[in-house]
Amino acid sequence: MNSLVSLLRESEFFEVFETEDLEALARDAVRLNFRKGDRIVEEGRPSERLFILVSGTFELSFLAPSEHSEIDPHVEDVPGRIVIHSINEPGALIGWSSMVKPYRCRATATALEATRVIAFERRRVEEHCQRQPEFGLRFVTRVLWALGDRIGSSRAQLAAKQNSSEARRVRELLAERGEALGVNSPLYKIPVYLENRLTAADAYDVLDDLAGSQDPLERDLALQCRQVIASAEREAQVFRQLQQIYDTVARAPDSDDPEEIRRACCEEFRKLYSLTDYRIEGWENLPADPGFIVLMNHLANHPESTLPNQFQLTLDTHFVTAMILYERYDQPPVRVVRQAAPDQAGHRRYFDRLGYISVTTGRPVGSPSEVKTKMAAARKQFLSNAQAVLNSGCNLVICPEGGSTTTKASPMAFRAGAFRVVRAADPEPLLVPIAVANFDKPIARTRLAAKIFPPIRLSDSVPRSAPDETFYGFINELCQRYRGFVGDARRLAA
Repeated sequence: MNSLVSLLRESEFFEVFETEDLEALARDAVRLNFRKGDRIVEEGRPSERLFILVSGTFELSFLAPSEHSEIDPHVEDVPGRIVIHSINEPGALIGWSSMVKPYRCRATATALEATRVIAFERRRVEEHCQRQPEFGLRFVTRVLWALGDRIGSSRAQLAAKQNSSEARRVRELLAERGEALGVNSPLYKIPVYLENRLTAADAYDVLDDLAGSQDPLERDLALQCRQVIASAEREAQVFRQLQQIYDTVARAPDSDDPEEIRRACCEEFRKLYSLTDYRIEGWENLPADPGFIVLMNHLANHPESTLPNQFQLTLDTHFVTAMILYERYDQPPVRVVRQAAPDQAGHRRYFDRLGYISVTTGRPVGSPSEVKTKMAAARKQFLSNAQAVLNSGCNLVICPEGGSTTTKASPMAFRAGAFRVVRAADPEPLLVPIAVANFDKPIARTRLAAKIFPPIRLSDSVPRSAPDETFYGFINELCQRYRGFVGDARRLAA
């Protein structure tokens, strides 16, 4: 059983559980082996077991809706399968539907190679949940977490696929006029390139090269292709620039210091936003000198902005950083960012190079007294790091929500961290509110907006000696005011 507990402990799904809970689960768990082609779970069948991947790879798929045949509308075609994605991370969850009524598999998981899993009977898990309500709550929360992670991954993969209308138009053009075209012409690569975000920009490069082709037909067709897909070019350029930004930071020479890398990052983001439609208002509200805190709402990126390594550059904060603060002060600010999770290598490679202040998320592990001590130490370190940035005359950018959302729902409730920095700092820095809108949409096809509001001096509303009730009351009141700020930014983007 000890080996089973060790395997469970290595699973990200079970990392929040106590050892006694893992031991109880391990007593009822069984190991199962699947050969290539075996189905671990099958869509539509009763779902009675939950599985954790030990080794191997499985593919998730579901049946495509059946359609009537164009040849005989009274005969239905045999439905095909739509592959969602494949998973090979040890510890991954399979069969979450076994914990949700009506207990039927939502998809099919097929082993792509020899695959080993640990299986749990739903009945046994439910019995343990009833005996230990805290475990039950934790277990349900983790199932929802795993499901959300799976949905996010699927959305990102779907977003990598370009709208195929441009590819279809190119194919139609080549079929109509390409009868005399050489079979090795690069033009045949164009629709293939257009079907994926990773290669869409390459299609335009090929067409630019063919503008000088010695073959008149090839040259003419290249020009026509350029015309029929012109509307999608900016999106391809934006995605290529996002890739360039990531590499500029994550692959910067080890000899470059963080400020140099932040400056290079700002320059690359300025190139990105030169490809977009944006508006900025309120320049007159920026202080004459740097050394203040920018307070801004945080918007979730659209899935189209997801890079090949599943990382998303934070577009709204980088916009404020590069297009407002760097533009005005010729100095890249420092941001407060969340610490990367162990499996977020892309996040870590990027933000570690920028010299930002990172804060941990979640509750530390340990006894109540140990948790209290660790949280106090982390808060003290955060305040010290923030003070050092401000003392250096640099601006500090903080999103006080602790998460991101849509423009329509922004802002979420504010957390106190940003305001504690102001309260603890000496001399007291100004708070400059900036509201942003539409960064949760495809940035190549929408108007972005940022509005700068007059600076706030916290001590004017909350003296340092004021009780916590007054302090938190101010934070909540400012969050309500911020809804109006975001509304102004939305109108600016209209």
